[in-house]
Amino acid sequence: MAKRVCYIHVGPHKTGSSAIQWFLKEHRAELYKQGYFVPESGTVHGGHHPIARKLCDREVPEHQRSAAAKFAAAVTETPCEVVILSSEELDALLRNSNTAATFFNRIEELNLEPKLIFFPRNQSQLINSRYAQVVKAFHCSESFGTFVEASWRSPILGYSRLIELAGAFHAELIARPFTAETVTRGVVPEFLHAIGIDPSQFSVASVRRNESSGPFTVGVARCLSRLTVGPGKQVTWLQAERCKKRLAEYLQEKRLADTGYCGLTNALAMQIEKEWQHQNDAFARQVWDRPWAEVFAVDIGQDFRPNDFEISQPDDFTERRLRQAIHDMRPAMEKIMLDPALAVRAAWNDLHRRAG
Repeated sequence: MAKRVCYIHVGPHKTGSSAIQWFLKEHRAELYKQGYFVPESGTVHGGHHPIARKLCDREVPEHQRSAAAKFAAAVTETPCEVVILSSEELDALLRNSNTAATFFNRIEELNLEPKLIFFPRNQSQLINSRYAQVVKAFHCSESFGTFVEASWRSPILGYSRLIELAGAFHAELIARPFTAETVTRGVVPEFLHAIGIDPSQFSVASVRRNESSGPFTVGVARCLSRLTVGPGKQVTWLQAERCKKRLAEYLQEKRLADTGYCGLTNALAMQIEKEWQHQNDAFARQVWDRPWAEVFAVDIGQDFRPNDFEISQPDDFTERRLRQAIHDMRPAMEKIMLDPALAVRAAWNDLHRRAG
């Protein structure tokens, strides 16, 4: 039997993955009619994280342990010639060579031909968005400057590893640049083009989900983390998820939710871009046969105006709202941190281990 194609969207984080996953979840039936099988995700928002983790032989909560078996059965039964998986968790998981071997062996056992879809992003914008994400998710309470100092030279921000990964496991790499123009147009049309579908037939192809948080959200979450978690302590995945959800509900209810966080200065962005210039250019020329600076022209040299409250002092009215929000939310956060059901010791509940 000929192998069926399996498009595997691996992220990375902060490149429109939530929008892609929401689209796949909402349009499973239409895609199925066109010969594209999207498995049930096992998550509320559509990401195939339980399937991805089980295919990598990683622990998941008990109610998700049959994810890989259900996926295998569904692949066997579907008449579709194309299978689609989407999980940005794979970006971290597949950095481990043993984990990658386990994953691709399972794909091979299912007689699937892997094609990796990845959206590289200019590192300055990526670091900025990731900081807002990890603070909002209660994974981090350090300042933006400290976060950048610890991460801006990290190998995980490089993209040559994707070329090496694809080559090692005989997978095609389909890379699509995630630029400011992609944000404006929407990432879903880019994804659909990548898997051979005309996006014009879908009226919601430009949907946007999970927009970047703003300075108020970051300021509240960061302060609450410092007050309720404290230095040297690590929250569990369940604790972080519950805190993130509760804070989001509060901010929406009080109409305080905002977007557009920026911690970058022009000088810092230029420093980051210079650090990655050589590696980025080598990647771009190999994958797109064009220099990185040409592909990401709208992002490189962008003018940044930091609005982080620890960098740019908020006005008195905003400062009062910030203090009130922290006062209102602190008891709820402390209650979450004291709930033994959320502090269970398990690999799937460990933030660091879940990151690969």
